[in-house]
Amino acid sequence: MSDFFEGKHAIQSLREDDFDDLSAYGEAIDNSLQADASEIKIKFETEKKGQRYDIKSLAFGDDGHGMDADTLGKCLKVGWSSRINSRTGIGRFGVGMILGAIHECKRVEVWSKQKGAKCLYTYIDLDEIENDELVGIPEPVERMVPKQFEELVGKDSGTLVVWRKYDRQERNAEKIIKEFRVWVGRTYRYFIWGTDHKGNQVDTNHRTGPVRILIDNEEVKAIDPLFARLEKTAFPDDNPAELYKDMTITWATDHNSATPGADSTVTVRMSIIPEEFRKRKGDGGNAKSIARHFNMNEGISIMRNHREVYYGTMNWQGGKGGWPRFTEMDRWWGGEILFDAEIDRAFTVKKIKRGATPQRLLKLAIKDKMLPTRESVLEKVRAFHRANKALDNEEKEKEMAEDLLQRAGNHQLAEKTATNTPTPKSQLDKDLDLDAEAHNAAESYSDSFDEQQRRRLEELFKAQDFTVIQQDWKGPLFYEPRFLGGKAVLDYNMTHVFWDRVYELVNNLDEEECDTKKTALEIKAMLDLIIMSHAKAESMFDKDIEYTAESFLEQIRQNWGLYLKSYVMSRMKELNENDD
Repeated sequence: MSDFFEGKHAIQSLREDDFDDLSAYGEAIDNSLQADASEIKIKFETEKKGQRYDIKSLAFGDDGHGMDADTLGKCLKVGWSSRINSRTGIGRFGVGMILGAIHECKRVEVWSKQKGAKCLYTYIDLDEIENDELVGIPEPVERMVPKQFEELVGKDSGTLVVWRKYDRQERNAEKIIKEFRVWVGRTYRYFIWGTDHKGNQVDTNHRTGPVRILIDNEEVKAIDPLFARLEKTAFPDDNPAELYKDMTITWATDHNSATPGADSTVTVRMSIIPEEFRKRKGDGGNAKSIARHFNMNEGISIMRNHREVYYGTMNWQGGKGGWPRFTEMDRWWGGEILFDAEIDRAFTVKKIKRGATPQRLLKLAIKDKMLPTRESVLEKVRAFHRANKALDNEEKEKEMAEDLLQRAGNHQLAEKTATNTPTPKSQLDKDLDLDAEAHNAAESYSDSFDEQQRRRLEELFKAQDFTVIQQDWKGPLFYEPRFLGGKAVLDYNMTHVFWDRVYELVNNLDEEECDTKKTALEIKAMLDLIIMSHAKAESMFDKDIEYTAESFLEQIRQNWGLYLKSYVMSRMKELNENDD
């Protein structure tokens, strides 16, 4: 008679099982949870090699009830379990812990003690098995927990599992640890809370309360893909998501369950993320959303006995209605499916509790439940985006109008005052058509403004008595008016030395070292010089010569600008001489 397995070769084959690093770690956590641990502490020991960090060892410690010598001696045996085919907790097959461990490393060491008993130790080493140095699991012996791991284990009882000779690391340890923290917070959220969504104790067959899980001395926060239950999360003070009414599906239990063919309930839960996080398209990628993992929230969380066994998207082809794929907008709703282990077969649960997805008929039944709510959520999200886009456009228009009003300065106060002050109707332009003149004036700024901006300018010109536009041109004029038929546009020539000096003084007021009194005196001097230069320009007209209004205005503006320039430059020269 031949053996079922060729030991050494079988072990190498088992190392190729369908684990990844995170699901392998999860098997050790599962064992601690079923031992009623109130604290699970995980410690990575890493070393830097080149550009990445490698894992030297990985330790899992707990304060659960521990194992006796008989159980400890068998716990590393493939296929053995004290809970074989049990569906009352999160374990079932009895292969997860050892297969998860050897998938990642070659040596697994276990220390365990029960309350009032001695600490016992055993191990397996794949190199020793390969070299025929180890032909079976050593009988447990008394051995204290190593000093470096003492803090991981309960004082009265608990278990320590250490993985060494870590030879299957595919990624940088820093990335593994970061993702592991998120995975643990989401996968074991109900165990961290201690109760289910109805307030009932989770896993009453094995547990008496919630658990704290620490990775490298930092407590893991619960992560709820529904974002509806925020206690023990990183953001307990956020507004929670709006939950929709639970939906249920009745499904027959497996033929090899405790009650074959009995009714079992699949619960489908959905939520819509609060508006404050989804105001606009692209908000899923901002810092607030990333911190809350909304950027990863584009799938469904499937929970077996309140332990996550799948998180991701599904192929919903078939059945009624469309849902070909998940889109970025799907991140704004949360989806959770809860089922009991008695219907493992319907969810194709694997021995490694990874990648479980419902069989076709059940999947279509779930789709029928979720699709209407999903479509309703997406329409709400789109409508909110549209409303906010309209508000954004309105705000943008206000900003553009403000920019048109101010350009490089702030003129709206004076413009508003002039518009609100009752004055006689202007005579110079009384025969002009305001609509036509405002349109022509706006078009004259085609070099500075696009079509949309010019239309806005046109409306501004018609709405207020004076509109100031800052422009640049060569020549003596420091401003030039354009009369439109009761309204006027004032072009300020920002290349004129007067404006250059005035804005220099105004900007100085924002400087910490500004002498405000001295600056105020200089601004006052500029006000005096603008009046004096106008008076000088008036004085240059010969009283015996008659001028047309148009000729008079043209000459006085030219002379006013010239004398103002001369006076300002003289003042600047005086200041320079005083500084010397």
